[in-house]
Amino acid sequence: MTDQQDTSSLHGNCLWVNETGVLILGKAASGKTGLTLAMINSGRGTLVADDQVIINRAHKILMACPPEALKGMMHIHGIGIVDFDYMAPVPLHLIIQLVPHEDVPLIAEKSEKEIEGLSLPLLRLAGHEASSADTLWLATELLKKEMLFKV
Repeated sequence: MTDQQDTSSLHGNCLWVNETGVLILGKAASGKTGLTLAMINSGRGTLVADDQVIINRAHKILMACPPEALKGMMHIHGIGIVDFDYMAPVPLHLIIQLVPHEDVPLIAEKSEKEIEGLSLPLLRLAGHEASSADTLWLATELLKKEMLFKV
């Protein structure tokens, strides 16, 4: 048996939330850093990576970390580069896709996204809504109870 290891770099953010690795994806200015900052400032999240996320696959686990040059750094629009405590690497458990408000379903539809040949649950949220940080926290609770798409 070989020790399979694949690596990719994604444009997005990553957080450690409620013992859950969360990858946040979305178009430019979709609210990735704003949601990340809201989770950190509320004490419910720890920065893993901002803007670029390195994903390493080892067997059936995806691990996330920042590029070496960006460890512990976030680019906050209107302020600049700010240093934060960070945690890395972390295993990924959930992907958040930030979309416009009208593209968020009223009831989450079971969805997954494949990265490096492995699928993770995908939840669509509106990044610029004040409630998105609370919804993200709730999603991690439901995921741990295997109830995310059963509500």
